[in-house]
Formats: sequence, structure tokens, C-alpha cells
Amino acid sequence: MMADGNPLKLKKTSSAPEEVHEKIQLQPWNILIVDDDEEVHSVTRLILSKIKFQNRSINIQSAHSASEAKGILENPNDIACILLDVVMETDDAGLILTKTIREKLGNRAIRIVLRTGQPGQAPEERVIVDYDINDYKSKSELTAQKLFTTVVAALRSYETIRSLEKSQKGLQKILESTDSLFDVQSLRHFSSGVLMQLSAFLGCKPNGALCAQADSDDAGLFGKPCNGLNIVASAGEYEECMTCKFDSDCAHEEMLVMVRRALDEKKSQYSNRYAALYLDAKGVKASVALLHGAGEVDDNDRFLLEIFSSKISLALANAINYSKKVSAEEAAVTDFLTGLPNRRHLITLGQKLLSNCRRSNSLVAVALMDIDHFKKINDTYGHDAGDIVLQRISSVFRERFRESDVVARFGGEEFCAIATSVTADGAYELFEGIRRDIENEKVEISGAELNVTISIGVVIHNDMSLDDLISEADIKLYEAKHTGRNCTKIKVKFEDQEQ
Repeated sequence: MMADGNPLKLKKTSSAPEEVHEKIQLQPWNILIVDDDEEVHSVTRLILSKIKFQNRSINIQSAHSASEAKGILENPNDIACILLDVVMETDDAGLILTKTIREKLGNRAIRIVLRTGQPGQAPEERVIVDYDINDYKSKSELTAQKLFTTVVAALRSYETIRSLEKSQKGLQKILESTDSLFDVQSLRHFSSGVLMQLSAFLGCKPNGALCAQADSDDAGLFGKPCNGLNIVASAGEYEECMTCKFDSDCAHEEMLVMVRRALDEKKSQYSNRYAALYLDAKGVKASVALLHGAGEVDDNDRFLLEIFSSKISLALANAINYSKKVSAEEAAVTDFLTGLPNRRHLITLGQKLLSNCRRSNSLVAVALMDIDHFKKINDTYGHDAGDIVLQRISSVFRERFRESDVVARFGGEEFCAIATSVTADGAYELFEGIRRDIENEKVEISGAELNVTISIGVVIHNDMSLDDLISEADIKLYEAKHTGRNCTKIKVKFEDQEQ
């Protein structure tokens, strides 16, 4: 949002940086007790309730049969260890549940500790060999201390396995996502893709923003200024940042603090609600990708995210450099005022269109269109008014011409159009319709409504050079200008007739 040519700044946030340094609340370890004896549940809860391992408490769930446990395990869960009785609804219910967990549910991470009061019914040596369990204990030998040791050892093993699984899956996601990100050449699509890929990696909804430091060189590439930041892409509750008019206090001050800290300290920042990833690549000003609702990010996640960030940084530099290259190329072939192709680009495109028409033996129409009394508009209302008229007429051209046609600003108030695969009647209807549309346009300038008209000269042929077609069209335009203006003159040379 611009006012008097200056970017409006967001109100300075009063939040101190320390306010977002929240202590991340670690999730407890989940343990499932499966036993048909309620007293076993009570005693086990009493022993384990006060245990803390790696600053995480124990959360205990109970099931009183193998079928009940199966129902719990079939739903999404993060159960680290199961203390499983062997004999319940059947003599081998625990053993069958073990096979179900490993084979049908495909859960290889959960640690299974078999507990039995009748060791003779399930001999330890056979059970350890035949079933994928991690420990086997007789209930009589499982004292409070041994239970503590067994559970902590199981949790440590579970954490190691889960870390390996997350690393494997995380690296796979990084490889898959960065391949697609390097393929994206639109900066806006790339930035949106970053938010989607990061949210998928962290297992949260796409809710956040990608921000970049603003400077005079990059201001045109990124979005609107946000207190020294540009919002390149946003999702979820941050979507409004892309259209923010800066007419009220910022609703995302905490986010801004996280982003600024990441930029100031040149490293990623985390809290129990945000992940702000610092993106830095050679030749590109550093940016930050912020995800809200990322939840707990452990050391393993942070390690993978740093790898991810380095890949994203390289892809971001690629997208920005490509965007700059495209912008420069577009500037070379685009009229800056109207956004239409310039004369140079018209000639290039026109040659291709004519070649295609010759191959298909179809007619092509070339028209020159000139704004009537344009000098008078400039002299009376000023050149700014003249620019408005040019832009309004260009908008009509964009709406009325077909995708297969080309219309360009040829110079000053003159435009040139090339329409392919036309008939004489069809070409006349096209250009005469455009002339009428412009005649009916009301251009408001300084409180006054201007009626603007154009004169059009058209020539139709299928075997002339582009230069000759433009010259013939110029002759017809001259005729239109000298027979009252605001009219269309057309010549069909292929059929040796004029209209």
C-alpha cells in the first residue's frame, strides 16, 4: 500500500523478543498396559506414575483384553511401549496380538514387553524366537525397580527407532519436495510450495508465511512491505497478509518478532507454536519461512529442517534469479505503460503467425488503429490524462481480441493488431465491434467524462510480407482518418475486393 509514494509501515510491535522464547512443552511417553487383572493395572500405574525420562512424564492407557488393545492400536497413536499379558481371553491372546501389531498393523517401533503369570504356558525361549517381542518377564520377578529399568530401556529403544524412522522419512520428503521446488519457476508458486512442503514435513496444516527482507532492488519481486519485510506467500490465517492495507494494528505481532529474530540472529527459531526457518543463499537477501502450529520440534526434526532449509534457500535463489531474468526479458518486449507487446515483439510474433497462416492457407488480417484527436487530449488535460486513455483502450483490446491474435502498441497513440484464420466479414465484425466498444467507453479525467474514438485501417491477405501488410493497413488508416474518423476501413486483397 502506497501513500504519497511512500510505503506505509506497520505499527511497531511492543512485544519484547523474549516473549516468544516459550518453554516447549514436551509430550509425555505413552504406555499401554494390557492385562485382564485390574490389580496389575493399579500396581503398574502406582510404580510408573512418578517416572520421568528425558524430562517427559508417563501417560498410561489401559486395555483389559487383547481385542480392546487391538482397537486402541488400530487408531492413530504414539504408544512407545506395551506391557502385555500373555493369557487373557485365550491362553495365547497376547502372542496373537503381538503378531497382529507387527504384521497386520505394521508397527515395528512400539516396544513389546510380555508379562506372564504362567511362564510354563509360553516358554521364554520359544516366545523370544518365534515372536517379535523386546522383553519377556515373569510377573513374580518384575519388582518395582526391574519394572522401572525395563520401561526406561524400552523407551530409550523406542526413541532411537522413531528417530531413525523420522530421519528416513524426513530425508525422503526433502528429496521429493526439493526436486519439485527446483522445477517451479514462478516465484509466487515456489513460495506457496515451500509452505506446503514444510507443513507436510512438520505434520501441520499450511498456516504461515514466507517473508523476505525488503530493499529497493527486490521490492518489485516480493509482496507488500510489512515493517521492513515483504510477504512473498501466505496461507491459513496469514492469507490476509497478502492484501493487508496497513490501516490497523498488526494481528500477527508475535509472528513478526519470531521472523525478525531469525533474520537478526541468522538462524532458525522455534517455540511450541512456531517454527521460523532462516533461509540464506549466496546472492539473495535472507528470508524466513514461518509455520504456525508446528508443535514440538525435537532435535532430530531441527537437524532435518536445517538440511531442508539449505535446499530451500538454493531453490529460492533459483526462483528469484529466474524471476528477475523473466522480468528483464518481459521488459524488453513489453510496452511499460499499457502492458501490451511493443513494436519489436509484434514483428517477431507476427512473422510466426504469418508463416502458420501460409502453411494452413488461411487469411490473416493486419490492422493499424489510431486514437482520434489524441494530441488535443494531451494539450487539454495533460499527459497523465493521455496515459489513462492509452491504458483504458489497451484494456478493451485485451478483452476483445482472441488469444490467437496479437495486439501491440506500435508507437505513440497507434496500435497494431494481427488476427489469424479470419474471413473478410469476420475481420470486419471484429474490428468494427472493437471500435464501437471504445466509442461507448467513458473515460473519467479530473471529474470530466471523455468520449474517445479510434480510426482503424485493415488489410486481409494470405501471401504478403508483414511489412507490406502494415503498409497497406496504414493506407486504409489514412483513408479512415480523412473520411471523418471513428470508422473502420478494410481491404481484402486476396479476393481483389474492398469493403
